[in-house]
Amino acid sequence: MQPNNGNLKIVLGTKSGLKFLAISAILSLLFAPGALAQELDSDVQNWNVVRLSVPLYERWAFSLQGEVRLSDNITKVDEIIFKAYTHYKFGEKFGLSFGYKYIDRPNDSNETDPWQEAVFPRKYGMFHVGHQIRLEERLYDGLPGVLPRIRYLLNFNRPIGSSIAYVTGFGAIRFNLAEKDAGPVAGFEQFRVNAGVGFHLGGYTRLEIGYLYKYEVIREDANFSGNVIHFQLIFTTHKNEKKQPRANYNFH
Repeated sequence: MQPNNGNLKIVLGTKSGLKFLAISAILSLLFAPGALAQELDSDVQNWNVVRLSVPLYERWAFSLQGEVRLSDNITKVDEIIFKAYTHYKFGEKFGLSFGYKYIDRPNDSNETDPWQEAVFPRKYGMFHVGHQIRLEERLYDGLPGVLPRIRYLLNFNRPIGSSIAYVTGFGAIRFNLAEKDAGPVAGFEQFRVNAGVGFHLGGYTRLEIGYLYKYEVIREDANFSGNVIHFQLIFTTHKNEKKQPRANYNFH
């Protein structure tokens, strides 16, 4: 961070982050075979997340997360998701996470995903930025074998002055690395962009409210466009005395 005529200028991180959030949607569409030519199905959804984060010693952390996603213009349960993961911090700029995700879909195939992730947190002035590269081994009901998927996610947080509030957001892109001739498509599958605001509710709790846009390529059907009202309630067992948000790892 450098002063520039009294104004603060972010040299790295926010520029790359804003560029990513701005152009990921455009670039992602280029990876989708026939994406621009296909009919687009859209929906208004509501995703509700509750997460418990438990810091362990100085380098380890453990988290549990539950989520309910409502679809069809917020009239029915689309997915119920459970996640458990642990994170090891090698230093201020690198960490590894190992996790498990189970997705219960009342109207579709269920899914089990063990995954591994490299995390690169950065701080640029008041901005907290996180780069995350994840490999998932997707076990999809009704499909033989493993369907590996890679995900890149960039997220950021920034306090709003000395208030309890902060701005937050992320962009993510996902690619499947195998073809099963059924279920998820090979190659580019989806991207997501999120923007919202968070609030510190005491030293142990945070609430985040935001808007998320999701684009997904669907096999043998119209591609999907989702407009999501997103709520996330985060609890921690370690009190945060300072109103300084950190990059939100391992969600979505």
